[in-house]
Amino acid sequence: MVNTVPTERNGITGVIFNFIESFPKGVVELGYVAINEPDEVFRIKLGIVGARLYVVPREIMHPLRYVRNLANVARGYDAIHVHGNSATLVLEMMAAKMAGVPLRIAHSHNSNCSMHLIHRTVWPLFQTLCNSRLSCSDKAGRWLFGKRDFTVINNGIDTARFSFNAGNRKDIREMIEVTGPIVGHVGNFDYAKNHTFIMQVFAEMKKTIPDATLMLVGGGEDMPRFQTMACGLGIEDSVIFTGSVSDSAPYMSAMDMVLMPSHYEGMPLTLVEEQANGLRGVVSDTITRNANLTGNLTYLSLADPMEKWVKTITAILNNPQDRVMASQAAIIKIKDSGYDIHQEAIKLLGCYRNRNC
Repeated sequence: MVNTVPTERNGITGVIFNFIESFPKGVVELGYVAINEPDEVFRIKLGIVGARLYVVPREIMHPLRYVRNLANVARGYDAIHVHGNSATLVLEMMAAKMAGVPLRIAHSHNSNCSMHLIHRTVWPLFQTLCNSRLSCSDKAGRWLFGKRDFTVINNGIDTARFSFNAGNRKDIREMIEVTGPIVGHVGNFDYAKNHTFIMQVFAEMKKTIPDATLMLVGGGEDMPRFQTMACGLGIEDSVIFTGSVSDSAPYMSAMDMVLMPSHYEGMPLTLVEEQANGLRGVVSDTITRNANLTGNLTYLSLADPMEKWVKTITAILNNPQDRVMASQAAIIKIKDSGYDIHQEAIKLLGCYRNRNC
């Protein structure tokens, strides 16, 4: 397993560790490549499942050094499974080819990237070297693989872990001293998540629901910029910045709805988790419709007037539902849709065994 984004609390890392922790014991000999030094929590998880950790810095300014170092790690493995969102995965495919790894899997986790010129330039070579293709959704697969065949492996979750918990709701709300409705968002502060739009929409919504609170769960270098933006919009007393948290599930239980106006996404794992929690959401239409596993998501365009976003959010907050029943019903639908992590882990192991995915 090669993670091309930092091993920290983010979407791709969450998906990888969900799979690693769900593989049956002793079935696969696993090595995990991180491009940074992982925190102790990730090292412990790898130790529990018996995975060997390799730290190989992904130096884009020194690509050949990275390819050489990764090839040294990959020798002797039957497969290399690389997680990312652009044709820059060509570096990992080159390393796997050099190392003589027979199964070279690219796994697409998004429907866009931030390096379009490089992506287009290396795309033909990437397609030549990659001999197995996985994706978290049809949209993400078409983005990275074009007309070539690929297999969708759903971003599964442990549904029981994310079921609504009234005790967690009470504890979190008491901790942040909030009694009114909470609009939530789970995601690190980066361009794709569109926090600017989240803040602007919430500032307008506050005019309609004055006691509303915005809870932003996630970290990242850009967080201070948005804390400053909250002050500029006059909403600093109504925005909770939790920073990075080890477990987002209790915070989801404290929320009343979620807002995800992303510029682009693959198949957002957090949306599946939030739906399992019984939450309704307002999301941008850049997100795949396959994410709406429960019928509880409303899709709007980023080009729609802000008033439409505000009106839609307000309608949800003004019509609360029984969260326990909503969560129970959602979990049934999520499992029936194939998003149970244990089912998808078995499917992924089948790809490894058959060398055909």
